[in-house]
Amino acid sequence: MGRRKVLSRAESQALTREEILDAAEQTFLAVGYRGASLNAIAAEAGRTIGAIYSNYDSKEELCLEVLERRSSVILAGLMAALVGADDDEARLTVLAAKWADLSSDSGLLILAAEYGITTFRQPEQRARTTAYIDRARESVSVLIEDHVPANLQPVAQNTLKESVDAILATGLGLAQLQTFGVISVEESSRTLVETFRLWLGRLEERVATP
Repeated sequence: MGRRKVLSRAESQALTREEILDAAEQTFLAVGYRGASLNAIAAEAGRTIGAIYSNYDSKEELCLEVLERRSSVILAGLMAALVGADDDEARLTVLAAKWADLSSDSGLLILAAEYGITTFRQPEQRARTTAYIDRARESVSVLIEDHVPANLQPVAQNTLKESVDAILATGLGLAQLQTFGVISVEESSRTLVETFRLWLGRLEERVATP
């Protein structure tokens, strides 16, 4: 019978953190940000409340990491699917399908909205959230840059920033409309793809302009 591997301190801490994140995600999505408590998350993880405070300063910090981890998984799935697409139209089809999945995840969208509203007047946490949004903007920027020439002129670089903000704002608005049942998944996906296509065309025009 093999000997059980003894985890190092770093490995043990990483495992504890992962178990807390798993429990937090499950709890937040089940009862919402306001309904979740650190005591409930600790119980779900089979850990003490002290274990949570050893890894996170607050519920706000824990929730933000849940949102970041979930979005990273979604983005990684999107990037992997795009790699297998042969041309721009195929990539847009992938984008539409992935957006349909994301925008239909009402639990995640509502959690993000709850978190944002609750922490808006907390300067320190708001700064962390802003940094998280900036990372999301960078990811969208990388996605768009894959469709346009590598050496963008300065004017095109400015348009790239405009396109990222426009696509993110459109996506957020569409997600809200879809969550409340104002538009369908198909309408939401179609509008986002058309917005993406519109800004790609504008970028190509600006690159072509001497």
